[in-house]
Amino acid sequence: MITIFALLVLPPIATVFAIWSSSARANQRVTLLAGIAHLLASLHCLVSQENPFPSGWWLAVDPLGGFFLTILSHTFVLVVLYSPSFLQRTQGAEYDHSKRLFYPALNFYLLANTLVLVVQQFAMLWVVLELTTFSLVPLIFFYRTKDSLEAVWKYLFLVSLGLVFVFVGVLFLGISARGVSDYTAFIVSRMTEAAPQLNPLWLKASFIFVLVGLSAKIGLAPMHPGDVDATSNAPAPVAALMAGSLRSTAVLVLLRFYQVVGRTDIQPFAQKLLIFAGLLSIAVSAIYIWRNRNYKRLLAYSSVEHLGIIALGVGIGGVALLGALLHLLFNSFGKAALFFMAGNIHRSYGSREIEAITDLQRRLPWSAFVWGLAFLYIVGTPPFGIFFSELFVLRGMIHAADWLSLSLFLALLMVIFIGMSRAMLRMLHAPSANSAPAVVDRERLNLSHALGFYAVAASVPLAIFQPPALFDSLHAILAAFGVKL
Repeated sequence: MITIFALLVLPPIATVFAIWSSSARANQRVTLLAGIAHLLASLHCLVSQENPFPSGWWLAVDPLGGFFLTILSHTFVLVVLYSPSFLQRTQGAEYDHSKRLFYPALNFYLLANTLVLVVQQFAMLWVVLELTTFSLVPLIFFYRTKDSLEAVWKYLFLVSLGLVFVFVGVLFLGISARGVSDYTAFIVSRMTEAAPQLNPLWLKASFIFVLVGLSAKIGLAPMHPGDVDATSNAPAPVAALMAGSLRSTAVLVLLRFYQVVGRTDIQPFAQKLLIFAGLLSIAVSAIYIWRNRNYKRLLAYSSVEHLGIIALGVGIGGVALLGALLHLLFNSFGKAALFFMAGNIHRSYGSREIEAITDLQRRLPWSAFVWGLAFLYIVGTPPFGIFFSELFVLRGMIHAADWLSLSLFLALLMVIFIGMSRAMLRMLHAPSANSAPAVVDRERLNLSHALGFYAVAASVPLAIFQPPALFDSLHAILAAFGVKL
């Protein structure tokens, strides 16, 4: 009961309190308390692999749900810790209303995403998935500019359009189960057990619609533009939340459908779709990373790349599926560090253009240090975690003898590495137009740098030592997908 209380009762209580209270400090403390409790409950579910909900409910925490709950709550706590400094430096009467809505929307976001991760009924899963979209609107529109308004409407339109496709996919899944006994409950576990009896034609159509629909929320090409615009126009903590946890939540929904498909003869078809979607997303991100002149959009397209790697890993299967799961976790770490530092840079320079950033190492030495580390992290440099997760994906392609995917994957990664290096190194080392630039108010070490450094460094022991508390749960997830290592 304590776990259920922390997961599903504390977030709405914190939401109501934040609406009622006018104290930003009190709201932050209550939100942080709810986030820490949520994190502890998620870690308990991850380590114990026990379902806290009574059997027969439409709510449950299986190993897959426990893993994604941990990603959600960990990213949420980092964002809440970073938020006070962000709100404090955002001065101006035009931001008062946005600040008032910030913590209520943040807590509602936690509740909506938690519901998606614990709901086990496909129809209800579609309903609560829409809640995550609405919880983000006041957060994306924080600056109340023309660009942020356009980003909100584009995001709402594309994601809502995608959810229409998901709804059709759910209907097709129901049609595929026509005549199968006890299918009406539409529970994930029951549908997975009955998968071999489902109509393959309707099940294939269902997966196509679900993949296309969820691509808008995951950020896979060609449905990525709304997600990219929303991420690049949102404030730093909100962008970190979207890149680090929201996309992961959408991936879990896709995996729920893939659990059913994976028990049928159409699994190879679904794998080919995922491989194609993954490679297409990596290719699109490679093109736009080279052409981009806005460092927040650069990070948004980096997310498109990494979600493509995750889709590719799921499609390859085997050890590559383990790499995809680890990549979800490690990507959430790296994006938090990058967007936190991007927020610091934007506050100091007042611009998101790469060419406007000069003398970064002199003006913001601590942010530049973490920014450089996070860059090395996100491009897969050893010994950081993303290097190991990408290595698992590569091993999966070698074991599957998928040489075409392997060749394209390595070539695109090289292009992305060079493209990101050009932008990042220019920001770090580009000199000022003045021959002797004056550095005013040299930056001091603060909490945002500690959070960024922690996010980058925490993946190293997890990847190298592979603690049983994490990897036992990952192996249980692989077993649910029929993968034995």
